[in-house]
Amino acid sequence: MIEIEVNITSLATGLTRLAELGRNMTPLTRDIAEIMKGGVDRAFKDEVNPETGEQWHPLSPATLARRAKAGHTGSILQVSGQLAASIQSEYGPHHATVLTSDVRAPTHQFGAKKGSFGTGKRGTRHGGRSNARNYTARGGATVGGWLSGRAQGGSMPLPWGNIPARPFLGIGKPEEAEIEGSVKNAVRRALTGG
Repeated sequence: MIEIEVNITSLATGLTRLAELGRNMTPLTRDIAEIMKGGVDRAFKDEVNPETGEQWHPLSPATLARRAKAGHTGSILQVSGQLAASIQSEYGPHHATVLTSDVRAPTHQFGAKKGSFGTGKRGTRHGGRSNARNYTARGGATVGGWLSGRAQGGSMPLPWGNIPARPFLGIGKPEEAEIEGSVKNAVRRALTGG
């Protein structure tokens, strides 16, 4: 009689570790969140849509002139660097997220049509003195400097021109490949214990 004994202890241990990974994927989601943030950083550096790799819409002649007059020679969406610096990653047992709290982010990500934020008019401040660099939009929000001189004596659309979408959030092919590699490595480590 032939007897074959199969020891599945290591397989059972690996499957247990794999099940634990499914209950708390924090090591994996931490990697994924950093990969996604790296994609956003790449989008700002290369001025491209991270999903498609297409170049962002170039700046308009009016924007280029305004930036030159103010001495700004930086990249698109990087006059102050505030938007790019606001990008953060978060992760937990079952999620990986890249986010920003910059209020301008949706406008830059999705674009905006002329007047889609209502209209603005020349505002006042400090005891009624006129200030040509301060406008009050519908709802009472004050919009500063970038409207300089555009609303002399009346109302104007906000924004005063179309703003093309310049997507910076998203996952492209490089990030997809990195995420796939991270998942495979996490599963391999769980199954082999290494």
